[in-house]
Amino acid sequence: MEEIGKERKLDEFLMGHSIKPQSRGNFSEKKPENAILFHWTGHPFTDAGLVALLLLSGKEKPEDLTGEDIEKALDFASRLYAKKEWSSGYIHAMMLPNSGILMANPSMSKKRTPEAIKKNLLSLLHEKENPNAPICEICGRRHARSKPVYRSDFPLVGTGGVPNYFPSGKDGANICSHCLFLAQMMPLVAYRLSRILIIHAYPYELMIEFHREAIDDVKKSELASVARNFKRPENFLFKKLGEIGRNVELGKLSGASITLYYFVNNNQGQEIDVIYIPNPILRFVALASQYDSSGWSRIVSMGWSRGCAKRLAKKPEEIEKSCQNDVYYRLLSGESILYYFLDTSNRRANASWRLLSLYCSEVLGLDKEALEFVKGVADRIVETIEKLPDNKLSKRVRELERAEKLYQFEGFFIRVEKDRQELGIPGALMSFDDFARILTSYGEDLNISWKTVRNLLLFRIYEKLHDRLMKASEEAGEYEEEEEFEEGEE
Repeated sequence: MEEIGKERKLDEFLMGHSIKPQSRGNFSEKKPENAILFHWTGHPFTDAGLVALLLLSGKEKPEDLTGEDIEKALDFASRLYAKKEWSSGYIHAMMLPNSGILMANPSMSKKRTPEAIKKNLLSLLHEKENPNAPICEICGRRHARSKPVYRSDFPLVGTGGVPNYFPSGKDGANICSHCLFLAQMMPLVAYRLSRILIIHAYPYELMIEFHREAIDDVKKSELASVARNFKRPENFLFKKLGEIGRNVELGKLSGASITLYYFVNNNQGQEIDVIYIPNPILRFVALASQYDSSGWSRIVSMGWSRGCAKRLAKKPEEIEKSCQNDVYYRLLSGESILYYFLDTSNRRANASWRLLSLYCSEVLGLDKEALEFVKGVADRIVETIEKLPDNKLSKRVRELERAEKLYQFEGFFIRVEKDRQELGIPGALMSFDDFARILTSYGEDLNISWKTVRNLLLFRIYEKLHDRLMKASEEAGEYEEEEEFEEGEE
């Protein structure tokens, strides 16, 4: 592990700028070389505060922040926090109840001014370290404050008075003044839904991109961002991920991670939902629109809750903001969404093979060789059944669509092989080894089962024969009287 060098104490740095706790503050002078004010901590709330400082300053890295940047950010934040819409309606009601630092406590309304709030924030930066205090539980770099930290100053850390709530056994969290300061900046970039949403991402450049919209909204309206009025955090995340992904290459997302922290912290209670986005899902959703924008839109549209979508039919723009989406749910739950690549009612492929290939490789873990093998088998099936009369063609495809048991799946290949021989098509549909591979290599594995192979075959058949299949269906009226087939039927 790389050793962390000894750092110059923050109060020494600030004194070098001739700043006094009682003064307005002057950060305009250039900081000494190697004196870094803030660091990424890996904690969502402090990192969000650091993102706010970076976005307000137009910087990408913490080491690029200057004293002047901090000065301007404090002026901006203090002016907003002094407003009733921020203090009582947002900070006190949802994030930092009865905050003394930000003066969100309703009893402080008469004394609440931008100057007073800024003075409180500056006092955190001037606060001297107690060398006998424990190390900060968040950053691990500085000593914790001697004064206990409760949920009124840092979200979700308890109210004090119950020592066994905290890992240290004391009546407050061990948090340093630096991390506490950053937590006070968090409201600027948090998204305000029915709860507070923080999108914590790595690499941190990705987190900056996810919260850029929030700071832009604040600058325009001087109110907390409402995330385009989305009601469901995962829907908002997937929407933004697709937008950001248009400018991101696959390789840059290989080590990325995203976790949503959806919480409320007020006098009525404290709740949090943590939604982790697995890296394969992240890469797939980010790049889906690049690969096939219209196809991905069709797949997502099939996932909306029918009841909710019906209720909002007259307001289609509200569906993606308010309704649960089964495609998103399955992705987050590790379940397959391959079914949504197919429109079995219209025997149509909902997306391109290119997007399907991306999903199979990124999410299902199906390697390129295996996918090309299945595609080759599908093309030989198409080569055979396209020569059948319309009614028999439709029947063969229907048999594959209805194969819910492994023996039914096996029977489909036997029938197609027989068709191939009767039609005089040279070469077998596939060798015995290929047949065994189709049936057993993917066997009953929970992720790559024979049903996955069946859906891949149907996708390719629909892609190649959609027009003829629909014509055959209309002429035969097959959906009115569908034939059943039994085990061993030929």
